[in-house]
Amino acid sequence: MDKFVNPKSKKSKPIAPIHLVALIDLVIFGLLSIRSGIFVPIILALGTIKAVMTYLTTIVLRKYRMGDTYISLIVAMLLSMGLSMQLRLSTEIGVKQFIWFLIGMGLFIVTASTYHLVYKRIKSIWFFYALMIILFILTQIIGTSINGAKNWIILGKLSFQPSEFIKILFVFFMASFVSDPEALRLKIADKMTSPKWTLMVMVFIVLGFFVLQREFGTALLIFIIYLSILYVFEKAVVFVGINAIIAGLAAFVAVQVMPHLKIRMDSWLNPFADIAGKGYQITQSLFAIGSGSFFGTGLGLGYPHFIPNVETDFIFSAICEEMGIFGGIAIIVLFMLLVYRGIKVCLLLRDPFTKSLAFGLTITIGFQTFLIIGGVTRVIPLTGITLPFVSYGGSSLVSSFIILGLLQSLSGFILRKEVFEVEEIDN
Repeated sequence: MDKFVNPKSKKSKPIAPIHLVALIDLVIFGLLSIRSGIFVPIILALGTIKAVMTYLTTIVLRKYRMGDTYISLIVAMLLSMGLSMQLRLSTEIGVKQFIWFLIGMGLFIVTASTYHLVYKRIKSIWFFYALMIILFILTQIIGTSINGAKNWIILGKLSFQPSEFIKILFVFFMASFVSDPEALRLKIADKMTSPKWTLMVMVFIVLGFFVLQREFGTALLIFIIYLSILYVFEKAVVFVGINAIIAGLAAFVAVQVMPHLKIRMDSWLNPFADIAGKGYQITQSLFAIGSGSFFGTGLGLGYPHFIPNVETDFIFSAICEEMGIFGGIAIIVLFMLLVYRGIKVCLLLRDPFTKSLAFGLTITIGFQTFLIIGGVTRVIPLTGITLPFVSYGGSSLVSSFIILGLLQSLSGFILRKEVFEVEEIDN
């Protein structure tokens, strides 16, 4: 049995990565506080608070045996790089992001410590699907269009993207299907439908809502999650192929009839053809990554502001410019480690619902990371989604912390409970 779920294991000394993350926090935020030649105490104060939060979180997780502490430490390192870069770009934006970080940390602890109390009671596939449809309808009724996509709900000074939470509900929806596929066996015209075909229709309706909102990046992410869970847990190779063909044909037609998508494809295929126009954003991203070389220009010494939306879609390019290619590789390695720990939790779980839930949440972070990093490096067309825990945005950061809290709960209380149940049966 894995050490982090063994309740009989003796308490060990604090692991070294905690001190490493805290040291990096103090160094990075300390440098930022004096980069202009004038000491800015608030930046150093935020770095100190971040280091203290890292210690407190790890202590709580270890004291109450809440699972894999490496998951939170990996994310702590990602947050250090993300928050420092946001503060470097704009102190105002960085402070706002730090506030969302504190809110997200609170939700992480609440989710990690309470989800195990309700996970057996809320597993209805129709419940999660209904919540997704309700959020879509609310967005269509009271939503606001920003940058051509109607995917924001603004309530006074509070604004959020429902799509960030719909992707979590979708993972629950797919996990419910894996645990009880017969729930989608419907009787239509005296004939029983196949659960997989019912699922396909329901998923394509969800994708249709995303297209209606012009949220193509999230639609692609949802579709990849859908195919991945089907392939891994249902072994439906032919069915996955059919879905991929249908989606591929729909995407081809969409590119031909939607100018917005055609511009994205053109800027991906040949951005230098119109470097001052539709190819400006991606070319500036490539220039920034190239100018950083291996070790970067130094924190605060680059020109990331030349890239439009640098704090959201192109934060990875800014990190590569000022922290170098090695800094970018560090980001990728951290996400790979996070996915590895999530898959490890998935393999240890036994119940189909919790196993597929852990897998879905993990690949959500993994594929979202691939889509945005692939987009800004011109490996794939730009999708416009955020880099988890690094990009600016309250909705993105909060939803990422909820995913982290769910994974923490799955790796702790729920995994330990399943192991105990199996051991009791064996005895």
